[in-house]
Amino acid sequence: MYAYLMNAPGELERAAVPDLTCGPDEVLLRTEAVSICSTDVSYFRGHLFPEAWPIIPGHEYVGRVVDVGKRLRDDVRTGDRLTYWGQTDFGGMAEYRALRPLFAGRRGVETSWYTERNFYDADQAAAVVLPPGVTSDLASVVEPLTSVLRSLLLNPPRPGDTCVVLGCGPSALLAVQVLHRYLGAGSVTVLDRNAARLSIALDNGASTAFNTETQAPELEAFAHEHHDHYADYVFDALPHVAAPAAGGAKDIREQAMGLLRPGGTYVIYGATAVPQLINTWMILAKGLKLRSTPFDVRLFPMARTASVTNVALRLIETGLVDARPLITTRVALDDEAGVRRAFTEYGAGASMKTSMLAPEVLAGLAEHHGAVAATERVGTPA
Repeated sequence: MYAYLMNAPGELERAAVPDLTCGPDEVLLRTEAVSICSTDVSYFRGHLFPEAWPIIPGHEYVGRVVDVGKRLRDDVRTGDRLTYWGQTDFGGMAEYRALRPLFAGRRGVETSWYTERNFYDADQAAAVVLPPGVTSDLASVVEPLTSVLRSLLLNPPRPGDTCVVLGCGPSALLAVQVLHRYLGAGSVTVLDRNAARLSIALDNGASTAFNTETQAPELEAFAHEHHDHYADYVFDALPHVAAPAAGGAKDIREQAMGLLRPGGTYVIYGATAVPQLINTWMILAKGLKLRSTPFDVRLFPMARTASVTNVALRLIETGLVDARPLITTRVALDDEAGVRRAFTEYGAGASMKTSMLAPEVLAGLAEHHGAVAATERVGTPA
């Protein structure tokens, strides 16, 4: 089988790797879709570091079951499509993937291991069987939506709160939709330096937007006008932020803290291993509450995440959360040049996620999306 090996930051190549086997508590999946996540890009750009190189990146994954271990034959069948959350950040960008699935409300024993990245991870992954109506490219969004829901459900705003979301990348766009449509936020303001992504956020539930590069003076004046008492809640979806140049605009996190009322809540969602600036004076002076949702399964077991994954799937299946704006590029998984380009150009312009698809799945989706577009143009009878 083939897989994409990341040998060091900036180095990605398609290579032959040993075939996988299916253990008694595993399923063997043939990859249908795997979308690039900011976590994958953080390894590529040297903002996150694995325990050892090389790695096979990819975890926003959809696969079709080709073999089922004997302990799981009551839970899943050959031919089912699965998506999952957890079981590390790795392994998805390959022709096949072996997985130890854990399904909500179904039998299974959760075990864990220490990752050397300061948390315990489960040997299992929170998995869900996909219905036929959710295409594989959009189903890959179940994983990041599960991550967003884990954070928002454990650290929710109050109904009617004024919320601020940092960043307008894919996870931020999901957070905007959940806050606006599901958790009853009073309003959502977004901060980012990418004008195209700010526009997408405004189209999907944000009511106010500030470009932190071109509107920095306006943002500072806005915070001053409200006397540090504009927002109740900040959701920080930024993984890595470079330190601002001397004499330049304030750091985006400091700008967001300036918008918070005293006693406001600041939720850290994005992750990076590179130390980040944070204004401790603002935290102390305003009594801000810093929150996060742990990866550590001793605090948030994978069995609980399996229930959240079910919710994520229902939100996408029903359209309450629209996954379509998140997938802006589709390439064949075996197109090495296209896959590498998706990493090097990640985050440029209005692009969101690249979904890497098995060639036959990509061909079927082109036909499916073409038929949907034709139907939307013609309209359907009332």
